[in-house]
Amino acid sequence: MYRSKDFILMDVIDVNGKRLGYINDLLIDFNKRKVIGFNISTSSFFKKDLNVMNENIVSYNSAMVITEAVKGMFLQFKNIKGMDARDKKGTIVGMVEDILFEEENFSIKALIISTGFITNFISGKKIVLINQLVLGEENLLYNWQNEHLNFSSIPHKLFMEEDLDERNKKKKTI
Repeated sequence: MYRSKDFILMDVIDVNGKRLGYINDLLIDFNKRKVIGFNISTSSFFKKDLNVMNENIVSYNSAMVITEAVKGMFLQFKNIKGMDARDKKGTIVGMVEDILFEEENFSIKALIISTGFITNFISGKKIVLINQLVLGEENLLYNWQNEHLNFSSIPHKLFMEEDLDERNKKKKTI
């Protein structure tokens, strides 16, 4: 799985080796639940931002190689980042912090929701599956049916027992 931070600030190069700029944001289609491309901040002062669609990506690793860049207006992740996620009662569940999407086809699987600094530290950030969310103009509607099942991301090192090798489930000997 990828997160937005895996691509932000990645250099973008065309197939001729010319540096076009760096990735500024992800382009998403919330209805299709896909990352459809990337927004590129150009290195030129006079050029506006460009977009690269997934079908124009040749490869990516430390830099992204593309065949062509296009102009246009698309929904960017920065338009959703920071939005409140609210439940059916209108209660704020948290704020959108990041996105999780597949490596093979760039389909969005979940959003990472921050529940507050102290709550994030104690019980972790919420991971909300994309099919449980409805995008509104100002908020996301969190339409979760089963309140007894929650996904979260917890800092692993805080909850490990001291000197315990979790793979072997026995105490380490020094």
